[in-house]
Amino acid sequence: MYVSFFNLREQPFNLTPDPRFLFLSQQHEEALSHLLYGIYERKGFIAITGEVGTGKTLLCRTLLERLDHSVSTALIFNSYLTDLELLEAILSDFGLTCAEATRKAYIDTLNRYLLDEFTAGRNAVVIIDEAQNMELAVLEQLRMLSNLETDDGKLLQVVLIGQPELRDKLALRDMRQLDQRIAVRYYLHSLTLQETRQYVLHRLSVAGGANSVTFSSRAWSLIHRYCSGVPRRINVLCDRILMTAYVQGSRAITASIVKQSIRDLGDSQHVAPRRRRSSAKPWGRRLAYGSLAAALVLGLAGSVFFSPSVRQYIERFNPSRQFALDRLLAPPVSQPPASPRPRTLSPDSFLAAPPAPEPQSQRDTQLLQTLWRVKTRAESGVTFSRKSRQAFRVGRAAQEMGLAITRFDTGMQQLQRLSRPCLISVTLDPSTPQTALWVFVQVQDDDILIYKGPEGTTRIPRRHFEQQWYGTVYLTLEANRYRGTMLTKGMQGEPIEKLQHVLQSLGYFQGLASGYFDLQTLQAVKAFQRDHQLDVDGHVGPRTLMLLQHVGGPL
Repeated sequence: MYVSFFNLREQPFNLTPDPRFLFLSQQHEEALSHLLYGIYERKGFIAITGEVGTGKTLLCRTLLERLDHSVSTALIFNSYLTDLELLEAILSDFGLTCAEATRKAYIDTLNRYLLDEFTAGRNAVVIIDEAQNMELAVLEQLRMLSNLETDDGKLLQVVLIGQPELRDKLALRDMRQLDQRIAVRYYLHSLTLQETRQYVLHRLSVAGGANSVTFSSRAWSLIHRYCSGVPRRINVLCDRILMTAYVQGSRAITASIVKQSIRDLGDSQHVAPRRRRSSAKPWGRRLAYGSLAAALVLGLAGSVFFSPSVRQYIERFNPSRQFALDRLLAPPVSQPPASPRPRTLSPDSFLAAPPAPEPQSQRDTQLLQTLWRVKTRAESGVTFSRKSRQAFRVGRAAQEMGLAITRFDTGMQQLQRLSRPCLISVTLDPSTPQTALWVFVQVQDDDILIYKGPEGTTRIPRRHFEQQWYGTVYLTLEANRYRGTMLTKGMQGEPIEKLQHVLQSLGYFQGLASGYFDLQTLQAVKAFQRDHQLDVDGHVGPRTLMLLQHVGGPL
């Protein structure tokens, strides 16, 4: 009922797990990276646990989309199975049949299949949701399956996804053999207040209404306290909030609307106690992202995308990197055009358009040529259909060209503020999942300038571009622009003076560009990091430098 009132394309808070609405908080990114690492590195057992409603099932569905064609999967949603029924379900999901309904016949059939897959260079994974419901005997059967291996690695990877009770079962003395075989573990906590805000705005954005509804700070606090940061509860409450606001004819969500919605749900007495603010920062959750910054530095020496560790898989497969320009928490989503959808267009469709101006500086020209070579190498002989696979090939090609590269997801208003060329991911045909890479130059009036290598730069009308671009950009940093030394308080010299000028042009630094990294410079850096959802530490490391160069100018 409220969809048209808020100018939405669809309901944003359905309880059905839809990967399109997946919000990857810092911990969800890490969990997905742990999963991909464990599977591709053939680690055997992987366990992901978390409270009810924290997004485990949606994470599971997203994992299936991230895996490439080299991985065959068996997904078990019904965990109330006997050991024999489990084997039968696994064979069925792999598309296998067995002449005899015996345990030995099932295991022999599975073993032959896994050996064939391994010989062909492919992988196999069994994903079991709600694994806390499994009997101990069934878990023991899974452990026995892990004995199917070669000298080079496990033939079968097993992912156990469940509630905290799964950890309790694995901690039992009878389960110690299985527990010791779990090589990768991750626990999903509830969302922080900031993540709750980002989660709600993200779902509204995907549904087409990023700017159609506003929330007061008190409303955000009540939502988070009531829902305790649990995504499923957030969905239920926010659906009721939009309905209440619709009835009242208001597009501004106030504390009174939230309280009324809580009463309508029949739970007005239950508001979770205030939680202590999480010490985890939006872009630097404890060790994983501290290590990630170090990994980026190592990558400039030639190993960032290939070191076999969880931290590198976070960088390699990380499907979401948001940055906020103009203090936006979520990217706006363009409203669908009222006229019939035009045909799908590519840069070749616009060759008849007036030639676009060439980049102003020789440095931009060199970067455009380098980005074109990265695009060519990444797309060589490959059709992209999954963003994680695209990100991996782009990262490898960029590293070969002497560039560090990071993927971000953003919106059109943010894109037009970029002053430095970058790579973007587009879909050439919205009816298929295939994607391609374009070299973005800049937004000029109502046109998007795209670099086409030897053919120069062409214009694409903004209205067509917005139908093919879904927010993914790849920002770069040259190796010779960052040699591993962070700019930090107490340093002085020309780099600090350039930093102060850039921060000054962005409105963060009001003092004199003295070339000395003083307290005022530190506060300006922290303000920039905070607005762009980076780790607010006041140090100008690789990620901060990367964003400063794309938003403000060269350092």
